[in-house]
Amino acid sequence: MEKGFIYIMTNPALRDMVKIGYAADVEKRRKQLSSTGLPYDYEVYATYETSGNLEDLKLHKMIDKLNPDLRVVSNKEFFVMTPQEAYELLENIATISGTMDKLKKIKVDETKKQTVKKPAVNFAKCGIPVGAELVFTEDPTVKVTVISDRKVQWNEEETSLSAVAALLKHSKAIQGSAFFTYNGKLITKIAEETQWNDY
Repeated sequence: MEKGFIYIMTNPALRDMVKIGYAADVEKRRKQLSSTGLPYDYEVYATYETSGNLEDLKLHKMIDKLNPDLRVVSNKEFFVMTPQEAYELLENIATISGTMDKLKKIKVDETKKQTVKKPAVNFAKCGIPVGAELVFTEDPTVKVTVISDRKVQWNEEETSLSAVAALLKHSKAIQGSAFFTYNGKLITKIAEETQWNDY
């Protein structure tokens, strides 16, 4: 079997999610993805060498079993989690299988860094309490309820703002906080004034 790599990639335009995929040549794949219409290039956060191709599908299946709401769209490789959270999944797999030498976290060259990445919106850090009602900007009849620091309830299911926004807008990957308001104010605007104040 030809060896390849499971990769974790980030993009400044997709602040609250990561792309987890597979490639024989990660840098070549990064360049391909960076030409797909987003305003910023993708950055490789980590790689994990595997002995076979499409090993990422097993990881996707595991994530889906742990929490199906983390995947933005069912047939895409985007997941609502921080790069560090994704890395820790690979780190646990590598530790259990005794293959830590195959796992590599990529150091970002600060001189090439495109933007300072802000963390995913944390409702508590934004002063948005559990039980708060968030309203979809494009249809005020669509409302979700905050149930934890990063999760909301919609149609009686626990999910994320990004997952809801992606479904409503029929989009592959989207920043949900840019499409919901709290007390009439955009969530991203609230985050800029609170949680992201130091970024």
